[in-house]
Amino acid sequence: MVNAILTGKIHRASGELGYHVLEAMHGFHISSENETHYLMKSTCVKPESLPAGFLFSAETSKS
Repeated sequence: MVNAILTGKIHRASGELGYHVLEAMHGFHISSENETHYLMKSTCVKPESLPAGFLFSAETSKS
């Protein structure tokens, strides 16, 4: 999220993605309880991939 703020990009932890993940977890429960498939109702935009070496470059920039 900090990288997104510093670069002016949209951060990956959006409310839309959070809601979609929450619905998926809830859907697992419903599906298991009812022994049926759960059809997701929400959608979200897939976040852009982090650049290769992102974590390594973040760790080395601390010094």
